[in-house]
Amino acid sequence: MSNSAYGKKFEDRFKEDWKRCFPNTFLFRLKDQITYYKDTSQNPCDFLAMNNGYMWLLECKETQEGTINFSKIPQLDRDKGLKDYIGVKDVQPYIIVWFRKHDKVIAVPAAEALKIKNDGHASISLKMLNDSSYYIIEIPSVKLRVFLESDYTYLLSEDVINECKTRKCFN
Repeated sequence: MSNSAYGKKFEDRFKEDWKRCFPNTFLFRLKDQITYYKDTSQNPCDFLAMNNGYMWLLECKETQEGTINFSKIPQLDRDKGLKDYIGVKDVQPYIIVWFRKHDKVIAVPAAEALKIKNDGHASISLKMLNDSSYYIIEIPSVKLRVFLESDYTYLLSEDVINECKTRKCFN
């Protein structure tokens, strides 16, 4: 399976897990526009969701390595990208990354991803999970044959919500 096929399959797995975690809530997949150029979709993210009074903007990424380069996340800081929704009341923009080789799924608030980038880092690294300078959330997950089954309800835990508010990841 090619790397891009893993990315599309991860989006499918994410959708399945999100719906399992939050039944009877709104989740909408924004289709990539058809263009002749790779990575040119102008959508701010892959999914829009409504849950627990929050609007979620969720961009899903997959990588085999222990890092994901910001060049692979153009949705973060382009015009009408995730950065434009940081600080909007009750909106939670996140980047969800599956580190395939390491069997980990993380959620990075867009505000934290932008901070990492503005601090001069070229990528988001799994090593940053242990760096208190940045708030990266490891999503509780269970290994299946290839993919992980992830528990996204953790994003609504009191600890995560309070830490995100303290760090001004969202209002």
